[in-house]
Amino acid sequence: MCIIAIQPKTKKISNSILKNCWDNNDDGAGIMYAIDGKIIVRKELHSFDKFIQYKKEADKYGGNVVMHFRISTSGKIDRNNIHPFKINDSLYFCHNGILDIEVPHGSLINDTQIFNNAFLKLMPNKFYHNDGIMNLIQYTIGKNNKFVFFNELGEYHILNESAGIWDNGIWFSNSSYLYSNNYSYYSKNEREFMPLECECCGNRQNNLKFNNEWNMYMCNDCMKFATIEN
Repeated sequence: MCIIAIQPKTKKISNSILKNCWDNNDDGAGIMYAIDGKIIVRKELHSFDKFIQYKKEADKYGGNVVMHFRISTSGKIDRNNIHPFKINDSLYFCHNGILDIEVPHGSLINDTQIFNNAFLKLMPNKFYHNDGIMNLIQYTIGKNNKFVFFNELGEYHILNESAGIWDNGIWFSNSSYLYSNNYSYYSKNEREFMPLECECCGNRQNNLKFNNEWNMYMCNDCMKFATIEN
């Protein structure tokens, strides 16, 4: 279901954590940061090493950095579907979750881009400063979808922030940064092992199973529901 990672300007995400994000969400990754009032976006589909080079370049400027690692749930697996996406010249965003909207069969673009084209691109500039609009968007997408907006000043705005995780001053939209691609658990900073987050309902449990049809890890209850739906 993807993961978003926000590295505030005073923090640094280790390459090992980024490798977890890449391995567990391996359909491409994007990064955005701002320089002199301009949003810089880089996307990589195949090479983690190349993505890390983009990250090193971003770190040189000392500002906030937002990254997105994708697992495809709709749209092609290609560079065009890698987040972040442009809303207007001074605002980009990325998304973690699955939006409850109609995606045409065989659509080349994903649900996030469909939502962006139909709604966000029609919003007034700097709508993220309007609490009413932001509350309406948050209500529309539901509690298990997270949006991160990023403007030309390098400021980020999170919708459904509480559904993610703040870890040592860094925000992650789910817990897939904590484990390697064999989905074994480990203790970060000598903490106790953490349960993983069901990518469907958001509840944390130790016993998750991968659903090939939905392409996500689910708890037993969601797995039963998905089986009935299909």
